[in-house]
Amino acid sequence: MNIKLLREIFSRYVSLDPNDDFGIEKCWEEMTDILSEDILATFRFFESECTDEELYWLGSIFEDVAEKTQSQELIQVLRNRLAKVTPEIYRQQNFKTEHMQKWVDYTEYVRSVNMNIDYAECKIDE
Repeated sequence: MNIKLLREIFSRYVSLDPNDDFGIEKCWEEMTDILSEDILATFRFFESECTDEELYWLGSIFEDVAEKTQSQELIQVLRNRLAKVTPEIYRQQNFKTEHMQKWVDYTEYVRSVNMNIDYAECKIDE
């Protein structure tokens, strides 16, 4: 998995105007493709390289990655990764994006990421 490319697309994504539907969709597609191409590398990324901020923003494509890979293990990896974000280590001021610094407290963070994981789990055929 090309983490450098993923992070370049991610940076572009978080800097887009929220009304730029075309740009957002393009970034989602590119990030989904990267995270879907090698599921084991994706597991490693989420387990050890993904920042808390990346986890939050990538939540918007968890459904797409789950649908494309049909990986139940992905759901468990995401839940385990979210569990590492504890109130003791969560620091809003350490995030890079203004949105995260101003609006995403610990409770909102956990609620949002958990909801995205739940939606992703529904995309896996059993």
